[in-house]
Amino acid sequence: MRITITNNEFNALQKILVQNDMSLYNRINEEFQKSVLSRTSKKIKATVKANNAKRKKSKNAVVNAVNILRLENRDITIYSVAKTAEISYNTAKKYKDFILAQ
Repeated sequence: MRITITNNEFNALQKILVQNDMSLYNRINEEFQKSVLSRTSKKIKATVKANNAKRKKSKNAVVNAVNILRLENRDITIYSVAKTAEISYNTAKKYKDFILAQ
């Protein structure tokens, strides 16, 4: 079972547990802060990396769809690009300037 507590709750629990031993309290608190901060920064970096990969994949799908539509001599609209690239209309809309410039 996992319990989620706030920093204030954690601090209160630690003070109760170590009462008079402030050096132990400080050491435990430092370790806790390090572990929380390192996981948070790793998570942020992983999220940024995943989002960049997703954007790159979407951009490539849009470019390929525009080229296919051009080869088939079909109208190049946001809707037709989204349908051809098999991405959502809203994702295709992010590349509106690129699509409509074709």
